[in-house]
Amino acid sequence: MLRSGETIEKAPRPKVYAITSGKGGVGKTSIAVNLSLTLSCAGMRVLLIDADMGLANVDIMTGVKAASTIEEVLKGDASIFDALADGPENLTILSAGSGRGINREMDVEEKDHFRKELLKLENAFDLIFIDTGAGISANVADFIFMAEEVIVVMTPEPTAFADAYAMVKVVTLEKPDMRVGVIVNMVRNEGEAEKISEKFGEIVRRFLDKNVAYRGCVMKDSVVTESIMRQIPLALYAEKSPPMQSMRKIARNILGLNTTPLKKGQKK
Repeated sequence: MLRSGETIEKAPRPKVYAITSGKGGVGKTSIAVNLSLTLSCAGMRVLLIDADMGLANVDIMTGVKAASTIEEVLKGDASIFDALADGPENLTILSAGSGRGINREMDVEEKDHFRKELLKLENAFDLIFIDTGAGISANVADFIFMAEEVIVVMTPEPTAFADAYAMVKVVTLEKPDMRVGVIVNMVRNEGEAEKISEKFGEIVRRFLDKNVAYRGCVMKDSVVTESIMRQIPLALYAEKSPPMQSMRKIARNILGLNTTPLKKGQKK
């Protein structure tokens, strides 16, 4: 339950976040899935869009089989409502379809059509998360710029750090006013994550004149791999694990609350 006097205010329109990464293998989709589930469990109406049309994994991680996908919506063969699937814990999922291997760029008409379809969901959700593909491509950028804030996932590895900076640079040059957040994944402790985020923020400010919001970190733990292998989201497989405690702190940060972890079943 919420503490005395604490409320979660609903925005008149859903807040839209793009979760991305400069490189693959940093746990981006795992964070997108479990952050979405954490907020859904807390009573928020959450839509998770799997926008990785090349290597979609949300279906696999959640066990959801959608009747239609983004591909059908883009082609006009299905409305966005036709493509919405019920996920666990009241989470709604818009699938890209696993195993399709389609990694093409949207044309101007498709981008415009998809934006119009998204607008139809204004009153249906409180939060929308877009799980983009990894790397810097036109298709990834198109989905990022449909959001209000892009959250870049990185790890302590130097290559992940460099690729995350490259992603922020591309976003900033294209859309200077866009909000940018960062999540440091697979860390040993919060101190390590804070040092990495501080260094990252300093470099981004110095060379791009951009402020980056530190959204939090997720602890490295073998239970994350176990949950993926079992195709059960971590939020359901090991809700009391250290990574999920981290995830609840990130969820509170997203909601603009303090960093005391959200509890499963906590309502608005």
